[in-house]
Amino acid sequence: MAQNASNDISYFLLLDEVHKADLGTIRIWNNLKVAFDEKKIWIKDFTPEQIHSVEVKSIPYKTIYYSKETKLYLQNSLLPDRNIPLSLLWTPIDRALPVILPAFNHNYFGIHDKISIELIVSEKEEEACAMITTLETLKHYIETAPAIRLQSIQWTILNKKNVLLVGKPLLPVTGNTYWQQQEMLLPVGFDFELPVLANKIRHKINPENQVVVLWNSNNTYQLIDRQAFKPLSLGSFRATVNHPLFYSSVYENE
Repeated sequence: MAQNASNDISYFLLLDEVHKADLGTIRIWNNLKVAFDEKKIWIKDFTPEQIHSVEVKSIPYKTIYYSKETKLYLQNSLLPDRNIPLSLLWTPIDRALPVILPAFNHNYFGIHDKISIELIVSEKEEEACAMITTLETLKHYIETAPAIRLQSIQWTILNKKNVLLVGKPLLPVTGNTYWQQQEMLLPVGFDFELPVLANKIRHKINPENQVVVLWNSNNTYQLIDRQAFKPLSLGSFRATVNHPLFYSSVYENE
């Protein structure tokens, strides 16, 4: 249970089950636990930052408690209101409140009721773990780079012009960088408009996890066979680009 170390306080939120949909904004906090008590929903393990966040404040019809010993106190109250519920079955919030989506149809979920998958500019700074650069750029760098600098990089050719490099640290060459979200590669500076759906999107597109899903900023994506990747070295680069069939197993979604 997340606790305030200074005074050993834990936080609980109580909500009528009919208002369950209002919990969507906090469902992505995977530290939270949920329990159902008749027609009530209990949520616990909030950090102090979470319980005072805009996301929690925006949930209507809620009751917030803090605990001391075995008692629950209403927020901003010094008098105990009830006992801590001890007989409930607690479940991680993403399991207790699953996202239910219609069938997948290319870049949309469902046919009649469609949810468009959109990438939007994100203010979060994510660490890049992949890069698209040109064959020519990689060729110039790899011919003089020390072998140890290449050891952490896997690579594959996307087409006659571009290559995809995956691994950290990235090579010091020019290119478009990507970060990892639910085992998908997204352009740095972008995220899904609805990040809470990222895992469902990945599962619908790549249920067997046999391909790498590479998203473009225009909301299209490519599926790249994981077996197309190989360790980067001067030898593997020369052997690949000199082979008459040097395309990777890349299938662009239409």
